[in-house]
Amino acid sequence: MKVSGTSSLAPARELKNDVRVNFGFFVDPDTTRYAGLRLRRLKEAIKDPRVQEALVAELEVTAAPGKDKMPAIERRIEELRATKDSRWFEVPAPEVLAASIFQAKALAAIVDDLWKRVARVQDLAAPLRTWLDLAGLTPHVGGTPVTGRANIIGYRGGGLVSAMRVVAIEATNDAGELSRALEEMKTAKHHTSASYVACTPALVAELLWARTAVAPRWDPNALAGPLRAAGFGLLLIEGDAVAQAILPQERRPDKARLGAIASAIVTNAK
Repeated sequence: MKVSGTSSLAPARELKNDVRVNFGFFVDPDTTRYAGLRLRRLKEAIKDPRVQEALVAELEVTAAPGKDKMPAIERRIEELRATKDSRWFEVPAPEVLAASIFQAKALAAIVDDLWKRVARVQDLAAPLRTWLDLAGLTPHVGGTPVTGRANIIGYRGGGLVSAMRVVAIEATNDAGELSRALEEMKTAKHHTSASYVACTPALVAELLWARTAVAPRWDPNALAGPLRAAGFGLLLIEGDAVAQAILPQERRPDKARLGAIASAIVTNAK
């Protein structure tokens, strides 16, 4: 998809002559993400000549002489960010870079590796089970009447030192399912200590791009905003690694609710 909504570009006097993408001096490159992509990976990607060539086409850069095309790409991004009827109006420049790389058809194989796309939701199960194990929780299959649509449950029984804890995870590999998952999980969240949505960085970018079909401008918080408002966390799966991109709101369900979940887990396991 090419750049749209740029019929009235910002006057040249509003742009800087030597614009560089500002990644920030004190930003953690591993926890900071743009369109789901780690900043560290984004910085590495834009050094690739194939990525630069694809960005020239995707952003419709008119003049990009020489081997290093980033200066021309950065000037074009700043132009789009300053244009009121552009999709990228006032969107952070690194976000524009990451989203444009993801959308470039010529970079399909590179994008799959950068954003860690998976073919099936089942591919997310093993790393999530490992993550729960490391957190001291026993993984169980979800989908019980009490826990709702969460397809993975992490459970720890109470003891002298630690309290009972139940974590619900809705793992998905379908952008269209994310909105429904959020709504349906709201009804069951009061039975759990914390709730998460789990997906790949690729699914985050897919959701953000899908939103542009109904909204005129790019919204970097189209997923993060609703998750935080609902008190849900976000787990991003990158191969075997799982990162907590958003921390959930911790809850303290009463013992009766936790007991009902424990019973449901035992029944479901039979």
